[in-house]
Order: sequence, then structure tokens, then C-alpha cells
Amino acid sequence: MRFSEEFTGWVKITIVNTVDATKLKQDITTFLAKNNYKNSIVSIETTKNTDVSIKTKVETDEKVNTLSKEIKTLLLDGKYITSTNDIVSQSITGPSVGDYMQKSAKNALIIGLLLMALYMMFSFAGIRKVISPAILAGVTIATMVFDVSIPAGAYGLLMWFNSTVNIDTVFIIAVLTNMGYSINDTIIIFDRIRENLQHSHDKNTVYGNVFDASLRETMRRSFGTVMATLLVIGAMFFLWSGAVKDFAFTIGIGVIAGSYSSIFISAPLAYLLMGKFKKEKKLITNHD
Repeated sequence: MRFSEEFTGWVKITIVNTVDATKLKQDITTFLAKNNYKNSIVSIETTKNTDVSIKTKVETDEKVNTLSKEIKTLLLDGKYITSTNDIVSQSITGPSVGDYMQKSAKNALIIGLLLMALYMMFSFAGIRKVISPAILAGVTIATMVFDVSIPAGAYGLLMWFNSTVNIDTVFIIAVLTNMGYSINDTIIIFDRIRENLQHSHDKNTVYGNVFDASLRETMRRSFGTVMATLLVIGAMFFLWSGAVKDFAFTIGIGVIAGSYSSIFISAPLAYLLMGKFKKEKKLITNHD
């Protein structure tokens, strides 16, 4: 995995005049390698001023501060600046920011899954005599793991093919957004199953047929919602670039994965966990 500077460490310095960018980049790269700064990426842009950006793996915030001072010394010794007054601006990002973001993302994922599971347990308590809300909660968590893993894996492939793509805040936001969107179709389908079960007063109800009918009743709506969403996401992906394009890519894969899991995984898995399939298999076949 390649983490962005938000998760590793970052030093950015802008100096007042333009310099030989190629020579400066070579000097900084040599310095970083000599002092064991790993996974370093140096980029320099020259317009009216010179922007020096250094992304590297550091262990502590103190190490980033040290690197910042060392780069200033390198600029002075290399005659790129005459004094520190030639530095227009400077910004640094330490690894503690990345650690905080990673912990926050993990907590958000875990808390989100637990809250969704609790919602399913309480919201569908009315049909607990037919199907345990715990089963619905477990299915929700299982499908949510699927819905997060698929876009995350696709994003990993994108990083493999595109060296400029990194794990950053945009990726985290996209994953959390996928969680919220993916649960939507699942709840709609389970809600229709609940309605059909509550309206069915036949003691010989074939639950497999109820599940099948509920899926068919909601499938058209689900596909319509997905297609409308993908049209917007497609426009974002093809018309924008950078972070917006990466966001649209992750969301698009997540929407497809979420719809697939809602229709083809969540309801069938819940039915199988009810333990009715073996008893109703012949009845379902005869009914069809």
C-alpha cells in the first residue's frame, strides 16, 4: 500500500526565486538516500517561486521537524537561497496526523457496522418469531465487509497501475460513503420481506417463495437507483481528474458491489441461515 503524505510525512518549502530544479531535486534525493530516509518522493515546481515538496517515511513528528531544518541547511549550503528570509512559506505534516486518521477510520468502520447491526435487530424485531433479528444483523455485517472489500481491492489495483494514486482521506471518505449507500438496498429488501411476512397469515407459508417474491418486487427499483447513481458517478469519473476521479472510481465500484450483495447475497444468505431451505426445497421447485 502507498499512503499519501497525510499518513507518512511531508515537508513543503516555497522559496522566493526560481532555481535549477533538476540540480536541486538531485541534491535533495541524494541527501535523503544518504541519511536513510525511505520511500522518498521529491517534486519541484518552478513558476514565479520554487515549490519544494518532499514526501518520505518518518517515524515521529520530531523527525519531520529535523528534516525540515536539514533541508533549509541544504538550501543554504547549495546557494539556492542566501538566507532563511528567502523562504516564503513552509508546511510540515507529521506521522501522528496519519496515525490519528487511521485510528479514526478504523473506529468509524467498526462503530458503523455495530450501529447498523443494532438497527437491524431493533427495526426488524416484529418478525423475530419467523426470522431472528440477530441473523439479519449478522448478514448485514457480512455483506458490509464484502461491500467495503471490493472497492478497496479495486483501489489497490488502481494503485498498482497508476503510481500517482495513494491511500488518502479521499479514499477513506469514499469507503465510509459506500457503507452508507450499500446498506440502503439491503434495508429496502429486508423491509419488503418483513411486509410480506406480516401480511402472510397462512400457516403453511413457504418462506423461500416470500423471499423470492420480495426480491423480484424490489429488484427493478434497485437497478433503477443504481443506474441513476452510476450516471452521475460516471460523469464525475470521465469529466474530472485527480482526487475527484479517484473518489468516483471507488464509489462506482462500491455502488455496484453494494447492489450485488444486497440482491444476490444478503437475502439468500438470510434465508439459508433460517434453516428452511432443506425443508422447503421441493415446495419452492413445485411452486415455481
